[in-house]
Amino acid sequence: MLLLKSPIHRKCLSLAVGILAWFTGGNLFGFNAYAIALKQTFNYTQTELDYIASSGDLGILLTFPAGLMVDNFGPRVTCTVSLILTTMGFALMWIATQFKIFFATKSWLLCVFYFLASGGNFFIIITAKVVNCRIFERKHLGKVLGLCGTIYGISPAIFSAIYEGLFVQGHIEDAENQKLAEFFIMLTILSFCTSLSAAIVLEIESEEKGESSEVELASTKQKVVETNDSKDERESDCQINNNKEATDKTELIPPKKTNRLPPPDMTCLQIIKTVQFYYIFIISGIIGGVGGTFTNNITTVVKSARLERYAVIFTVVIPISASFGRFFGGLIPDLLFQNWPDVPRTSILLFSGFCSCIGQVTFSIFNQRLSGLICSSMIMAIAYGSFYPQNDIIVVEIFGLKYFGQNCGLLAISRGFGILIFQKLFAF
Repeated sequence: MLLLKSPIHRKCLSLAVGILAWFTGGNLFGFNAYAIALKQTFNYTQTELDYIASSGDLGILLTFPAGLMVDNFGPRVTCTVSLILTTMGFALMWIATQFKIFFATKSWLLCVFYFLASGGNFFIIITAKVVNCRIFERKHLGKVLGLCGTIYGISPAIFSAIYEGLFVQGHIEDAENQKLAEFFIMLTILSFCTSLSAAIVLEIESEEKGESSEVELASTKQKVVETNDSKDERESDCQINNNKEATDKTELIPPKKTNRLPPPDMTCLQIIKTVQFYYIFIISGIIGGVGGTFTNNITTVVKSARLERYAVIFTVVIPISASFGRFFGGLIPDLLFQNWPDVPRTSILLFSGFCSCIGQVTFSIFNQRLSGLICSSMIMAIAYGSFYPQNDIIVVEIFGLKYFGQNCGLLAISRGFGILIFQKLFAF
């Protein structure tokens, strides 16, 4: 506990737990690693399996209530809810593997279980995001979001490798004999430990503490001023000369630039009355929907081009490119705003928008060539990955940081609707 009294140690520990939370939450996107085993274990149809996978994607809708909870009740309560939902969801999926006959005809229960696990992960992800964005200085906001996003992007590949290495055990053709139940036990324990550690460590400094520290700082400055005044009275003659010299020097110093005023803190009910919210909502739905649909269905596209033997290339290229985009998508805005503070905040979305357009044009022209598909996949993954931290940065820069959780969660709904709409269009 002594370490937590140091601000530096507290920030580092919060960031470490936040990275662990994002890493654990990324297991949802490793669903394809054990999807075949789940299908054959319960003898589900492909449609039933797609419903289970879609229920995990619908968990993003819970980011809004999660943001409301962390803003109003704090990280500890939100992490406790995450602990209950994720532990219950994965534990129920493990129980389902012990009663295969019963759950073979009730795939909707697996959808509910996976939705609980997915929603619980988003509760802890939004908590870690809000806490780390508020305890670090504003100039490091993009770096924090980019680092956590990078871990989040790499996480599915790591979980897939863990499943392939430890739980498949050679049962490639007979996937129903893979150790799926043991994998769900691992996810249950990991989610429980991560949520518990986050509930203990993650904490937002209350405004009362901030005000008391400001009062202490002001009183300290006042004492210093009084001490200096007493010294100045004793040396009045020297002070007159110093004042003249100081006056002469200050005339030579150019006036400092006035810093940009911080944005007003707005709640979710206030931002929906602004035009900026709907601009960001539509852009988020389009870029997030197109990027998510493209990356989720790239294997189908590769198969239609009769290049399925190269499908493994895309499972490596897309996560790496997306992680690259997430990291630099957070780092570059920080450097840009520090060196050129007058640059419009929303202009950073031009990068992901242009990359998305270039990727789609490349895909439409070279969709039957391996090199064209790889190139378009890399461009789309970079655009899709960089969009996430940039979107969060814009939310903070326009609507403030105090209600960042609920505002970020509200805009995340647009990405969910975008993926749903473009997924339906892709099916046609």
